[in-house]
Amino acid sequence: MQDRSSPSPVNPADLYEGPDPNVTQFPKFAPLPDVSTDRRSRPDYVATITAALDMLGARILALIAVIASCAMWGWATYDPTQMRIYAAAGFSVSVLMPTVLLYFKRG
Repeated sequence: MQDRSSPSPVNPADLYEGPDPNVTQFPKFAPLPDVSTDRRSRPDYVATITAALDMLGARILALIAVIASCAMWGWATYDPTQMRIYAAAGFSVSVLMPTVLLYFKRG
């Protein structure tokens, strides 16, 4: 009687079915196109995208702060306790107002 507490080892030849893969040939890649004349790489185009992303960054922060403030004040007025009102007011003063000022400053 033989003790079979662990499974028998796996033969590596049993792990793959099909033809023998040929690993001596490497795939051919097409060269990258020349982008030096591409209109999208002009400095004014890059500056416009950078300015737009800066503006959107300020707007996204303001949107997140407004949504969070609305949720906090909604919870504070749904079940008002003194600490919830203080927390909502503190969030509005310390996070919401500076974010709104940043929003109006960046346009």
